[in-house]
Amino acid sequence: MTAVERWKKVVEFVRSNQVSDISVFQSNVTARLEGRVVHLSEEGALSRSEVQELIAELIKLYPAAGPEVSGSFGSADFTAEIDGIRFRVNLGRAQGELFASLRPLPAQAPDLLEIGISKRIASFAVALTDGLVLISGPTGSGKTTTIAGIIEAINVSRPAKVVTIEDPVEFLFRTNQAEIIQREVGRDVPSYAEGLRQALRQNPDVIVVGEIRDADSVLAALQAAETGHLVIGSLHASSVVDTVRRLILLAPERMAAEVRYVFGRTMRLVMNQRLLRRKTAGRIAVREICVHAPNTEAVILSGNERELENYMLAGREVGMVDFQTALKQVQAQLDPAEFRTYASIR
Repeated sequence: MTAVERWKKVVEFVRSNQVSDISVFQSNVTARLEGRVVHLSEEGALSRSEVQELIAELIKLYPAAGPEVSGSFGSADFTAEIDGIRFRVNLGRAQGELFASLRPLPAQAPDLLEIGISKRIASFAVALTDGLVLISGPTGSGKTTTIAGIIEAINVSRPAKVVTIEDPVEFLFRTNQAEIIQREVGRDVPSYAEGLRQALRQNPDVIVVGEIRDADSVLAALQAAETGHLVIGSLHASSVVDTVRRLILLAPERMAAEVRYVFGRTMRLVMNQRLLRRKTAGRIAVREICVHAPNTEAVILSGNERELENYMLAGREVGMVDFQTALKQVQAQLDPAEFRTYASIR
């Protein structure tokens, strides 16, 4: 069987199952199916040369990856279409050999209601015209999907100019009412922070940053939000409270007070999410949500962000929800073991 034929079998499996990730390493091809790793080779393990042929086929789709991974510490990130499905691809080295990690990308951005966002919060997010929206969670929790849903909802609802900075570009948007310019880190801009700074000179209404990961991107995102733009970004964090703390800790210590002040004034929505296994097939998102209000701004400015938990408990009338309440709302749909695992998390 050729490498092209093997990839077609992998894509066939992806089409038929709810696969979140594919891994190709040494003599194995595995998939993450509903959070669990399964082996895809029906005839047993592949030879290492066969696995390297699979990776070489990926490099043919993105020739620039060849030079990028040629060194001992080389790696490459890109998107590739295989047999009609787009994948986000990462190539790296382990034990001296190339390996590949692939994430299938949906053909179109989701509807916010269909991925479990309440109508109140969906309407609130789409109506925003300035400030900072943060979508946080662990790796693989659907942050990019949620952000894509917000972008598409803006796209179909109002004539805004949207500039995205992504690494790599995942969802592809077609202009509806909005003009959407998608820029890729490493190809169109050198970094998230520089992409944000350039965006301020490109007359946007909405700026989307794929990941806020360092001091430069924090400061650039806050500057954009403070100057009247709507900035939507993602952050790795375990809760709403952790999201607030992490953003402030990413900034230089000497600027912590200023960053806290600007963040408290510009924060519009913080959503932390996890994908948990259903009783039946698939996974469901559980989201903790905090929206801007005088009391949430006050606790951020005072440094008492732990109190946000109390305000999320009491803020249901404006769409806020704490993690445990959100978990109980979907308990009947969850795998019982999954519910028990997360029932004690605050």
